[in-house]
Amino acid sequence: MTDTGTTSMDAQIIGRDPPGVVVQVIDYREYTHHVLFDWDGNLIGHVHERYTEETQRDPKPAQILKRVQFRARNEAHRQTDATFLGSIIDTTVLEDAVTVIENLDLVQFVEHFNDFCEAVHEPPVNNVEFTTLFLSLNETRDELVGQSEPVTFYAKNNELIHTEFIFQREPDIYITIPSLDRVFACDKRFQNIIVHHIRCQIRDLYYMQGSEPPEEYRVEGWGINDPSVIPFNKQES
Repeated sequence: MTDTGTTSMDAQIIGRDPPGVVVQVIDYREYTHHVLFDWDGNLIGHVHERYTEETQRDPKPAQILKRVQFRARNEAHRQTDATFLGSIIDTTVLEDAVTVIENLDLVQFVEHFNDFCEAVHEPPVNNVEFTTLFLSLNETRDELVGQSEPVTFYAKNNELIHTEFIFQREPDIYITIPSLDRVFACDKRFQNIIVHHIRCQIRDLYYMQGSEPPEEYRVEGWGINDPSVIPFNKQES
């Protein structure tokens, strides 16, 4: 067995039947896990040889088991016809979104992102933490077909709340930009910031399943705003 947590977890489908799908995951130290989902994507069971019931209450084993389950969910999503992942946590959707946004010309980019750019630089409230935009792709995921109003998250009375918003279509991805020190126009620089942010999200989704991201996503920057996301080289085995 390995002594460090530097090897990405391996996963494969080992069973498909009416109750659901069974995914085998080999974790960092080569312990075996069998994770069972029903065909609606609900977790039915997680059988493993690694931890006792007592150690599962500790935070570090719990984090590892969560990564194992997310790794299994990704494998089930990719290897079956069922949907086990929502769009915003599906790396293939985010990869398509990167391609779409990179290929927008300036006129198209301004059409989709000018209001968002203005909200980032001139938020409607104080004590801003970050500004978010939800985006929808078409069925073939080669075109942006809708977006929400910019959503400003801010602190009030020691709580994080947000401005009201609506969107006409179910979002496929979201963009989250913290307050910027420098002001950018809605131009190529802001386009690059958005694309880089999505790449950071993809990086974090690999981290969440105990995997080293592909080289193009080994980037620094703001990704998924969740303190439980730990870089791959800092995950304990």
